[in-house]
Amino acid sequence: MTLGKFRISLLALLAFGMSLSRPAEAHARNDTSRLPAVTIRTIVRRITRGQTLALARVALRYAGQRGNVTGQVVLPSGQAVNSRIKVTLSGYRITYFTVYTDNKGRFVIPNVSDGTYTLEVQADSDLYEPVTQEVRMIYGAHPGLIITLREKKHSASKSNTNVISAGELAQEVPDGARKEFEKGAQFSNEGKIQDAIERFKKALAIFPAYLMARNNLGVQYLKQGQWPKAAEQFEAAIEIDSKALNPRQNLAIALIEQKKYAQAIEHLNRAISMDSSSSTTHLYAGIASLGIDEIDQAERELSTALSLGGAENAHFYLALVHLKKGEREPAVRELKAYLEKLPKGEKAPRARQLLEKLR
Repeated sequence: MTLGKFRISLLALLAFGMSLSRPAEAHARNDTSRLPAVTIRTIVRRITRGQTLALARVALRYAGQRGNVTGQVVLPSGQAVNSRIKVTLSGYRITYFTVYTDNKGRFVIPNVSDGTYTLEVQADSDLYEPVTQEVRMIYGAHPGLIITLREKKHSASKSNTNVISAGELAQEVPDGARKEFEKGAQFSNEGKIQDAIERFKKALAIFPAYLMARNNLGVQYLKQGQWPKAAEQFEAAIEIDSKALNPRQNLAIALIEQKKYAQAIEHLNRAISMDSSSSTTHLYAGIASLGIDEIDQAERELSTALSLGGAENAHFYLALVHLKKGEREPAVRELKAYLEKLPKGEKAPRARQLLEKLR
């Protein structure tokens, strides 16, 4: 290629990048201005060899600073949504750009240049508040986003905690059992664990196949550290609906607390086969794998949990993985990351002790 043609190609690349920086989407501002061909030829003639190289650097830098904004919208319980939700990105370079999530809440907004933007998520306005979050694109990249919906105050008392599966929604629950469940959920939210237990038991006395009551009763036992009792309730919930994800995850937690790691892994693998996008499932799969010294598997699962977002505890357990492998610097890095994100987390005292020993 001749120098002249190369200059023209570079100018075209730069012009293409500049045009992309203007809103090109259907919802954005229209800009149909173009430089006349004679003006372009005049500019090209005046470009020196040094300017050509500078232009190349600018063009390549500009072309590289674009990427996709990706993320997932989840319910207040942390479970994936089961409907399409509106997601809008706006900012200096984009008036607004709207997409809709898939049926698991995942979304992609393509071809976004570097800068700071506002992301707004709008779900069912009768149930959830609009959620906004700042997004910073740097060198065409950004951390994966996990957007948690927030219930409206007036609907919080009506909503069920720990949504489990589509099968549960089809259950015909007697009114008496449902009322007892709702009272139990309210007590649970207020931290009144024993009162919640009594209400969930009453709901189950009326309707023994009440899936959510089984799961939530087990959750109360988890809070009390009564692992065998919790496991019993989660196993009963799985018998009601083998595809219920939340009780299977919770059963794995109860088993891990009893150091029954191999059994926990069986349930976690089943949960992952049902929904591989759950960071919680991968987190506990990593913890259980660490418990039986499957170090490489633990590292894979914990890294996956972090990549999916919303599982900052994985940093602490990744530090333990690196310590078992004799890797001091990565362990220090993970412990610092954990303390930065969860300075008051459950593992924070232990993380500080380990950091002190590693200095």
